[in-house]
Amino acid sequence: MAKSLEFDVQHYADCLAVMGDDELFAAMGDLEGESEALSPDKRDGSDVFARIALVETAIEDRFPGQLLTPYKEWQKRQNDI
Repeated sequence: MAKSLEFDVQHYADCLAVMGDDELFAAMGDLEGESEALSPDKRDGSDVFARIALVETAIEDRFPGQLLTPYKEWQKRQNDI
């Protein structure tokens, strides 16, 4: 039987807290891609949406009142490169 890995929310949140803005935004981009690639039958067992929520919270904490606007602007700049 395969060993179940638990998602450590606090550890992930701590990692997000020390990331620079570009790293944080890149993590969100990676997670968005991961969530889009996730088949519907695997969504319930995945921690990707929990990680997305944590990154969203980290962005909103870092940029109060702006929701995800800084991320969307970063994403647009990345697409322009």
